[in-house]
Amino acid sequence: MGGVGTTNKPAHNLSKPMMIYAFTAVTVVLALAFMLYSLPAPFLPIYHENRGVSSFWDGIILGVVPVGFLISCAPSAYLMERFNFKPIMMIGSGSLGSIFIINSFFNRIANDTLYITLSCLFRVVAGFATGLVAVTSFGVLTKLVPTRVAFVTALAEAALNGAQAFGPFLGGLLYDARGYSFAFWLPGLVVVCCVLIELTVPPVNTLPEKTDTNDSMKVYKDPWVLMAAWNCAACQILLYFHLPTLAPFAERALNETVVWTGLALLVNTSTIIISAPPLGWLIDKFNPYLFVMLSSVILPFLYMFLGPIPLFNVATSKLQVMLVLALLGLFVPMGCTPILLIMFDVYKMRNGGEMSISASNTIVSAYCSCFPLGACIGSFSAGFLSEYVSFEWSTGGLGLIFFIQSLLSFLYCWKVKELRKRYEEEKQAQGGTQAGTVVENAVALQQI
Repeated sequence: MGGVGTTNKPAHNLSKPMMIYAFTAVTVVLALAFMLYSLPAPFLPIYHENRGVSSFWDGIILGVVPVGFLISCAPSAYLMERFNFKPIMMIGSGSLGSIFIINSFFNRIANDTLYITLSCLFRVVAGFATGLVAVTSFGVLTKLVPTRVAFVTALAEAALNGAQAFGPFLGGLLYDARGYSFAFWLPGLVVVCCVLIELTVPPVNTLPEKTDTNDSMKVYKDPWVLMAAWNCAACQILLYFHLPTLAPFAERALNETVVWTGLALLVNTSTIIISAPPLGWLIDKFNPYLFVMLSSVILPFLYMFLGPIPLFNVATSKLQVMLVLALLGLFVPMGCTPILLIMFDVYKMRNGGEMSISASNTIVSAYCSCFPLGACIGSFSAGFLSEYVSFEWSTGGLGLIFFIQSLLSFLYCWKVKELRKRYEEEKQAQGGTQAGTVVENAVALQQI
């Protein structure tokens, strides 16, 4: 079931150099947006401690960003269909940078209640702006190279994960160098300047044709599409669940400082970045459903050995924790990267092999929403459970629960196989040629 190119035209008539430039420009803007996403993480708790603000608000102020991101996904697809991608992306990056510049003045607010309220509000808006950039970016990238959806998705995810990992490091440097205000206004100014980069991006069409129907609700009502999206969100829960509680666990069980925890998480992120391009290439070349099933088998065992769960009676070691985090950096993306391709695939099979631009944009927005949804559920549930159970039991228990998701993934892939058989039989009965491979069905977009 190897992949072959599609005969459908992409949503542009750009030369190869211009395609490369457009891909690079959009990916750079996406990466910078996600760098700001994580940049305040290391210095806000320090600033709050010096200011006398309770540490309870650290998690709230930093954790509300995914909420804004999640809220923005559906409106982003709608706006992209009305105004094309460029003005929406420019509004997203311009407002995100402006929010950070305004945020640089918050240290002058003497009233703590007002400071906390504005900080939470502005972080939600920052998440919303990041969502505008993310949805439009993925919408454009999948239309730039429609025959290599998984590969361009993997490259974009590698870039944003790298930027998100670099953000806290840069934030700490800026805060140590010049303080709170400098750490906000300088990165904010850089992202505002991204509007100039976006102006130079060549045109890629994200507008539906007059003959297209608005299929947004059809996507959201399709259980096959939503089930695929949920698999991505479930994998993201595993990626974020251990983040709030790993440092206390390392201090208690391994006698290690927060520096070691940061190194362990850097190994986790580095694995994601390094493995993403070859993983995307393989997913485009072979059956993407096989990668989802393999990920579903491995991930529960990895999470049970992260602590590890006391049922196994295995001693905790630094090497074991580091190795599990590195493998999570491989197998979590393996469960996420194929999902956009699969969502395109099942939607087309359930709609006679056709997919309007409206449906394509909505599927991209639904895919993007999986990441903040998983981040919210993972981070908040971990913080809640840490009050009642140990790290070993919470991570091991989640691994056991994830076996249910694994069974659902296998059942889903089996049902898709039946769906494909019916789809091919219907096409043959209608006198058409035999349906193409899974990759042809997934990546061929509506002719423009």
